[in-house]
Amino acid sequence: MPVIYSAATLRATAQRYLARPLYQSARSRASFTQAGLALKEVRMSFRQFFTWASPFHSGLRSLKYVLIGLVRLPLGRSVRLSYGYTGEDRLIESLLKPLVTHNGYYVEVGCNEPRFISNTFLLYRRGWRGICIDANEQLVQKYRRIRPRDQAVCAFVSHRTEALSYLEFANSVLSTADPQYVPQYLARGEQLRSRRQVQPHSLTAILAERNAPARFDLLAIDAEEFDLSVLQSLDFGRYRPRLVLVEAEDFDPSQPLLHPICTFLLPLGYVLKGSMLKNLYFMDVASHTPL
Repeated sequence: MPVIYSAATLRATAQRYLARPLYQSARSRASFTQAGLALKEVRMSFRQFFTWASPFHSGLRSLKYVLIGLVRLPLGRSVRLSYGYTGEDRLIESLLKPLVTHNGYYVEVGCNEPRFISNTFLLYRRGWRGICIDANEQLVQKYRRIRPRDQAVCAFVSHRTEALSYLEFANSVLSTADPQYVPQYLARGEQLRSRRQVQPHSLTAILAERNAPARFDLLAIDAEEFDLSVLQSLDFGRYRPRLVLVEAEDFDPSQPLLHPICTFLLPLGYVLKGSMLKNLYFMDVASHTPL
């Protein structure tokens, strides 16, 4: 009678025999990890990108990312992907240290483009999902087409309750409800596409409506002068991200603790892990263990 082994037994046996050759040096460990990530990107491509709403285009898109993953396999660390503007997704990965098998959850406010300069697209390719929020309806529709497994929400997020005038520029990364820099944008030739009234929503309300988990991996915020207001709209007693990435263009590295975002997050149990250009990275003190 054949002996049947459970998946857990086979996994434990493989780990016992492969751990030493795979992890005996930093080089072999890195190569093994990169191969695992590339294989996961291949395996997740159709799951993440294919949709019966657009089978032809989504099928081609899925195949494209399968091929990218396969090309990466023999090249290893010679081809390390980053879609972020200044490598934010690489820093996110370094801080969270997720296991290759972990499919995490993110919330991105001011998500802008679904691929270009995206902080979360690399994670999406690896099986992560989440809620992506932007006040630009065209970009939200683009998310729904390219990243069908995410929940794309068109909303302006703030703790304020009064209606605001939202200015949408052709260069979408400049769109804002803060008129402070608008004359500067117009003076250098930026095209103002539209102006409309928006009713702000709290981040807590959006997460509740979309059934977000109480604890999730990443909160990324790029809200053009409303970054602190987005944080103030979240009930951290109800929702707890492990890592908070937030833009702060006026951050002074010589006086980090004086910045309003720091004075808001540090008492809530977060620690400033560092800054890179205009982005701040905060980790939840209570959850430093890798996933």
